[in-house]
Amino acid sequence: MKHGNITDIPTYFREHAEELGNIILESYSTLHSIDDPPSRMIGKLLRKPYPAQTLAIMCLVRRWQQARAGAVIAECGTGKTLISLGAVQNHAENRPFTAIAPQLVQKRVYTDPRSGAITEIPG
Repeated sequence: MKHGNITDIPTYFREHAEELGNIILESYSTLHSIDDPPSRMIGKLLRKPYPAQTLAIMCLVRRWQQARAGAVIAECGTGKTLISLGAVQNHAENRPFTAIAPQLVQKRVYTDPRSGAITEIPG
């Protein structure tokens, strides 16, 4: 990539958008195509997601099939909560699930199997 007279990040992105896009597409495989049918579980959500949200839900579910974690990163008001909850419900396939944000877990409790002593470990 040539840098020429680029002095800021937005200009860099404008100048190299196509090349950067190709690098991203080559580096990361498609998780769920727009042409792939969504899960039947999407229809069971109380709120019907928009098509882009449905795609994001299915991508997150596929990501969880490949790895232990996934992330939903988007602007305010794009439906990150709906996408996350839809993905959890879809992944759980109507089995009961519990989700607790890590910042809400302040302590972990350890019980010593020999003495029965209970120790609180900061989270």
